[in-house]
Amino acid sequence: MDEDDDMMSTSSSMRDDEGDSAEEDEEELMNVSQPPLTRLEEESSASLYETLAHFRLTRKGKIFKTVREEYRRDDLGFGSFVPPVLAQKRHQNVVTLLGKPTTISTPMQLEELLISQQGRKTFLVVCDTNILLHNLDLLEHVVTSSKQQESSVVPMANLVIPQTALMECRKHSLSCYNRTMDLIRSNTATLSSKNTSSNERLVIFFPDVHHMDTQYNKKTATTTPNDVNDGRIRKVALYFGSQLDPKTVKVVLLTDDVACRQLARDEQGSEHSYTPQSVREHVQQLQKDDSTLSLMDLVAHRQVDTKKEDQALFETHVNADDLSRGVKTGEYLQGVLRCDRNANQTASVVIRRANDRVAITLQGYEHMNRAVDGDIVAIKLLPLSQWLKMDETDASATRGGTASGEATTKTGIAPDTADPTLADIDNVAESLAMDDESVQQRPTGKVVGIIRRNFRQNYCGSIYSASSKKSGGRVAPSERDQIAAQYEVEHTDGADSSTTTTCVFFAMDSQIPPILVRTTQRARLLGKRILVAIDSWPIHSRYPLGHYVRTLGNAGEKDVETLVLLHEHNIPCDPFPPKVLACLPSADYKIELEPGRVDLRGLPVLSIDPPGCKDIDDALHCTVLPNGNYQVGVHIADVTHYVKAGTAIDLEAANRSTSTYLVNKRLDMLPSLLTTDLCSLKGNVDRFAFSVLWEVTPEADIVKVDFKKTVIHSIAALTYQQAQGLIDQPEGDGNNEIQAGAVKRLASLARKFRARRIAAGALTLASPEVKFVLDSESLNPTDVQAYALFEANALVEEFMLLANVTVSKKILRHYPTLSILRRHPAPNRAMFEGLISKAKACRGFDIDIDDSKRLADSLDAAVIESDPYFNKLLRILSTRCMSPAQYFCSGEYRPTDWHHYGLAAPVYTHFTSPIRRYADVCVHRLLAAAIGDAPLPVHLSSKSYLHDLAANMNRRHRAAQLAGRASVQLHTLLFFSSDDAKEEDAYVLDVDTTTPSASSVGQIDPSFTVMVPRYGIEGRVRLTGLDEKTLRREPDHHRICYMDGETQLASIQVFDKVRVKIFVREEQENQKELVLELVEPKQFGAKDISTIASSDSKRGRDVDTSGNIVSEATPTGSASKKKRKSKKR
Repeated sequence: MDEDDDMMSTSSSMRDDEGDSAEEDEEELMNVSQPPLTRLEEESSASLYETLAHFRLTRKGKIFKTVREEYRRDDLGFGSFVPPVLAQKRHQNVVTLLGKPTTISTPMQLEELLISQQGRKTFLVVCDTNILLHNLDLLEHVVTSSKQQESSVVPMANLVIPQTALMECRKHSLSCYNRTMDLIRSNTATLSSKNTSSNERLVIFFPDVHHMDTQYNKKTATTTPNDVNDGRIRKVALYFGSQLDPKTVKVVLLTDDVACRQLARDEQGSEHSYTPQSVREHVQQLQKDDSTLSLMDLVAHRQVDTKKEDQALFETHVNADDLSRGVKTGEYLQGVLRCDRNANQTASVVIRRANDRVAITLQGYEHMNRAVDGDIVAIKLLPLSQWLKMDETDASATRGGTASGEATTKTGIAPDTADPTLADIDNVAESLAMDDESVQQRPTGKVVGIIRRNFRQNYCGSIYSASSKKSGGRVAPSERDQIAAQYEVEHTDGADSSTTTTCVFFAMDSQIPPILVRTTQRARLLGKRILVAIDSWPIHSRYPLGHYVRTLGNAGEKDVETLVLLHEHNIPCDPFPPKVLACLPSADYKIELEPGRVDLRGLPVLSIDPPGCKDIDDALHCTVLPNGNYQVGVHIADVTHYVKAGTAIDLEAANRSTSTYLVNKRLDMLPSLLTTDLCSLKGNVDRFAFSVLWEVTPEADIVKVDFKKTVIHSIAALTYQQAQGLIDQPEGDGNNEIQAGAVKRLASLARKFRARRIAAGALTLASPEVKFVLDSESLNPTDVQAYALFEANALVEEFMLLANVTVSKKILRHYPTLSILRRHPAPNRAMFEGLISKAKACRGFDIDIDDSKRLADSLDAAVIESDPYFNKLLRILSTRCMSPAQYFCSGEYRPTDWHHYGLAAPVYTHFTSPIRRYADVCVHRLLAAAIGDAPLPVHLSSKSYLHDLAANMNRRHRAAQLAGRASVQLHTLLFFSSDDAKEEDAYVLDVDTTTPSASSVGQIDPSFTVMVPRYGIEGRVRLTGLDEKTLRREPDHHRICYMDGETQLASIQVFDKVRVKIFVREEQENQKELVLELVEPKQFGAKDISTIASSDSKRGRDVDTSGNIVSEATPTGSASKKKRKSKKR
């Protein structure tokens, strides 16, 4: 079915330097948006084949020539289709397989295949390239009745996909090409049955490039490749129209190109074999024939209504020719635009200069010039005078948060760590040192053209309307209110006088700007979670234009919101495909000792995990050797025994990269047969393992280490509480003597290992972790509890850390440039400055961050006996001042940059959780190769592959963390929605002491951020209605005071304990927010003291206005297994 199946290609080159690689030329071609210079050489037998020569000038001035011969055939009929075939697959999965592509030879066969729906006209729609690029949602759409699946209707039932359109689609958008190929495979029509069902579909692939009857011969000196493509597609429509009876089948050429439609009419003359229509015209005809259809919302919105006097809001993009030339000469720089995670008006583009990569900052919509996150853009550097000084304030601002790590007013859960910078993620410089200045400066630029649009397929969010806000007049209109009021417009379409409304859609993803959506069902969409696709961003529109795709459900419902958070964080949640399941062992698979494995089934191996854990990927043992030393073993599930490199299951695991843990469900990286059965080191069964074995003295000195593929038999699967009971069990107690002895020895060694790590500078950090008690039937939260930690938790953590460090050293010795490691960069002073200031000014403690040892000692000394929680709070805030750890390839960084700051380890990796982390799978393969057990897979020998792999693992890991926090946030809101308001103690994290200036518009109310330890939630409390004369702001002391003349009646300072009320308020229909309200000190509550959501949000990201289910008050804990298992560092 590939369009190149019948095409023969040859290439030759005219180059002086044979050392120039073809890869460099291909990269150069990819970097140029404009097609290369083309010369058409027609042979005398043009009816049988055509020779096309493409000449390309490389960056080094060489000429590269590619010659392609396109052969013509007269046996291709009316194209081909892929019939479906039902088959029974392994593991009780019934799947639909693809049959062999079948050629439609005669008009009679074509008429038998056409889907004829009762009561509707039969259309055969020929699609051009832009239809595939912009209106796939309409082509794919199935109208499903809520009553029964059998009543579903496929409005676009008969489609023809020309090869020309498919090739152009692939060139412009790989995602659209893949969706089109899936559409071709979705064909349900067959030659052996009558195709009259309303839910069937016929999709024909037509090879017009090679078909004798669809060649476009009207070529002149001014004919462009686009003209040839359009002409060939019109020939396709003419070919079908001339062969079918217009009384029974109406052939339609679907194109939004006005000139193409006019040419189609002119070329036909009076014959009218087919009808050229725009998408909107065809949809109106379908809806006229069937009034039950509602398809207009699915039509791509490509143009904005403008008047002659309307001025352009943005600079015009440079044309394609000049853009290509500018990128070649270095006048323009090319890269992928990435928006700040918390703002869509700040972005960066990473560009390559020589061997270095530098991030260019773009500020504001004007400089981003209609580019959206993910677009490949060409930028121009701004003058040096407009570059940003990289002072300490800027340095903290680049992290998407504050230097002290306190929560900002943005919507969302407060992170455990600071957001990673580009330097952390991709080894990219964010600033440059100037020759004449010692200060670092951040380069800035602006977008001059878009090389490739990379709009995501769909964005999830809600239609927002200021008129539907239920604030009771307490909250001033936010920026979102103002945007909705300004851009919501009603229209009357002239064709059928129907009314449509341009509404403002706000995506859950804060990197995406508001989207203007034209819809006929505004009232029905309010209060819903919907999917929207971006179509275009015209120069006269402040925001991009898009169209409605489908409705997910009511905002606020648990299942809908769970689906939303998975979609927004791009968490793979589809069932594993048949090709992956086919890689699994058979149902009767038995584990037996294999050659090369060491049999350790006689050792007392046991596992220690959270209650209810099913994916047990590690186990331990500790026995006494004849010389008095201990043999300690860490046994890790041998996942690579079942997941072979390069197989479908391996590629799927590499894409998913990690398991995702939500409050009420787990989304596995691997199929459940492996995750919870064959790879899980359950008790009393044999399992394959990869073991690290140490000989250790009773004083925790390591004598030697060995690495073996093994077979083990776990004698017990203990919970942390059960293991703690064995640790506390008195000596001589005969109960579980073997287990108790092993656990006690392990605990003794763990204490010594931990003491050494702490002495070396390892940090003991904290997070406000909570867990939910869920109802057994509804899985709704019934209580929120603090998570209890035992010594057994630390026991397991120590040996997992020891195994990870030991393995990292082993693989580095054998593969110094190919090892997958994990680094944790040291924080700079700018990141800690706010916390250092607050700790000193508010409680008198000095925090020294010169190295991890001094930081650890500072935190250990910061203890207030009357307030035990203060030290944990300080550790929580210290964690937020640090970047998260990152995976990387050892060959990309200098050895000095491999250091793991938090663990005080020179090198570190992940080896102990291959069931749920793909990084561990890679490390297992590296270790197996290092000990000679198996050769290293070829792809793990490529630095470029390892770079991309590490980047994907970091991205997926971060997304899984954010999804887990969003799930905690969702369940926290559900918990408070089902009960009355609650009062709890809270700690002040940050106080806004900004003094209103004379130029301030309106009153600036004081506010402060608090954290509620009991529930792990965090939010901002604003004090409204207070007379400014009664307030005294003290920035140096991070305090606001309530005054009566010169007498201080009350104050609120960072680290103070206050009393707050927690409740849920409905902001819009089906959209709620969690609210914190001050109760004590009561002096501040003398007048109307209340919280507001995020109405002061500078980016319009206020809590629930986009339908975000959580408000400023955000939970900061996590109930995922990954968080609960503290050993998983």
